[in-house]
Amino acid sequence: MRVMRRVWRALEISHAAVADRLSWYASWRHLRSNYVTARWEGGKPLANAPKIAVLVHFSTQKRFADYFLYLLRALDQAGFTTVVVSNSRKLDPESLQTVLPWCGRVLQRRNLGYDFGAWRDGILLTPEIGEAEQVLILNDSIFGPLQDLKEIIDQCQFDRTDVWGMTDSYDNKYHLQSFFVLFGAKALRSKAFTDFWRQMRYVGGKRVVIHKYEVGLSQAMLKAGLKLKALYPYRRLSAAVVDRAMAETISHPLLDTYFDRLLEGVNLGRPLNPTHYFWEYLITELRFPFIKRELLEKNPAGIPLLVNWRSTIESTSDYPVELIEDYLQTAARNRVF
Repeated sequence: MRVMRRVWRALEISHAAVADRLSWYASWRHLRSNYVTARWEGGKPLANAPKIAVLVHFSTQKRFADYFLYLLRALDQAGFTTVVVSNSRKLDPESLQTVLPWCGRVLQRRNLGYDFGAWRDGILLTPEIGEAEQVLILNDSIFGPLQDLKEIIDQCQFDRTDVWGMTDSYDNKYHLQSFFVLFGAKALRSKAFTDFWRQMRYVGGKRVVIHKYEVGLSQAMLKAGLKLKALYPYRRLSAAVVDRAMAETISHPLLDTYFDRLLEGVNLGRPLNPTHYFWEYLITELRFPFIKRELLEKNPAGIPLLVNWRSTIESTSDYPVELIEDYLQTAARNRVF
């Protein structure tokens, strides 16, 4: 039985590798300069904006959820003029009107290349970025901010660091997790930044996008001599959470199994997703400003006691958790956290 599992696993890996290679080769079919199909100007002027955010949106509901609008307003309050890039096939006109006053521009596009395809189109079709001092790329895979976003972003000093992320990862190779990456002036004016977005392909395979572009973006910046840093670095998080697990006095089979898995992963140097495995510590101890949407929709890593997410947020934040509840009512499938 053990031999059969190994054979099956080897076949899965081989199949995935073939699929990824085919996806990469197939990207040559998508050679247009961009895939934007519609454009609306918003109420915030992009001209001479010192801080610009490119925020990716996707919804099968044809609308902008209330939690998305909350994030958009928080970006405005933090001093960013936002370009919203929607990968949704259709957008409800009434919902669109709630977004336009809070952003500089809305672009609607064909959903090619996932978030990186959207960021590429948003960046290359926003010439105002060439004069900006900071550019933030982020997506709607996060609920928040749970804390004052301006105060947190103000911690991103660019005297010794050129690119900031919220969290980082060593999965595959070192990279800033792409749900939130902030570029300073030196990075924005670099050839590496320009070349990365201009040479990017619209790839249809998610694993390829992660490898080539999420990991590849950070690696391209590092190879160009730019400095990268995370506000909540993985190495510190893993050490702190391990210390907390070792000191835990409450025993329950669910927690015991989870802590064993956590300690084994950290001890073996196996990279774990910090926004999943360390979510509670991030929010309660470090006042992390976001909680990942995938965690509450699917909990793919099987994190125990996730049902406590509401009380955890309410104990540290005035974020209206009903925005999350409202979204989960329309999006959650077969899981209740």
